Amino acid sequence: MNKKITTLLAFASVLAVSLVSCGPNEPEDNTVPELPVLSTEAEATEAASEAETEEKTEAPTEKETEAEVTTEEATEEPTEAEEATEAPEVTKPDEPEEPQEEQPEEPEPAPQPQGVKFSFGTLHSDASGIVSSLGDALNVTTAPACFSNGADSKIYEYDGLKIECYVLGGVEKIYCVTITNSNYSTDTGITIGSSQADVEASYGVGEAGGAYTIYYSGNSELDVRYDGGTVSEIIFYTAV
Repeated sequence: MNKKITTLLAFASVLAVSLVSCGPNEPEDNTVPELPVLSTEAEATEAASEAETEEKTEAPTEKETEAEVTTEEATEEPTEAEEATEAPEVTKPDEPEEPQEEQPEEPEPAPQPQGVKFSFGTLHSDASGIVSSLGDALNVTTAPACFSNGADSKIYEYDGLKIECYVLGGVEKIYCVTITNSNYSTDTGITIGSSQADVEASYGVGEAGGAYTIYYSGNSELDVRYDGGTVSEIIFYTAV
């Protein structure tokens, strides 16, 4: 019943507004607007419901407005996850380390025999003992029937030392020894670098023989070469 009264009052208000003049210069309009006829209480209720529905549709609530704004912001500003997806961090590959040049290992010098000394007595002696004490030679050379007696030749070369042998009856005998570094010496201690005065103190004054000073002992000889007053080469030799 209350809804019917409210509806009638609403139409009455509309009618009253229509009858009021809009201004002093406007002509009077005596036309009475036609009012919708509400046949029943149900029709009046339905009309009021439609009016409320139109108001809700035209004027969204604050919650709906806030929801729309929030949705727009969420659409415009990408989340951290989206940024991470769109612009992944680029990791620089590790720079390869520069290869280090391997320094070649210097070969260790072969140990030099100690206490090997030579003299006139070395000549014509069996070479096996000395060769054994000297160890492996850097080079060994052989030649058949090199001498007038038909003996073969065999030469052992070491660092700063050369021993030449003649082979007769299967025995190697020394006929020449050449010393060119200070690892080896004569039985009196003369070696490469010794002074001429040292040589003369051991062997006396020798005979000049070209580039050498020669000392004789029977069929054998000691030849000493000097370089600037010091010994540069020593040779023990005997003829075969």
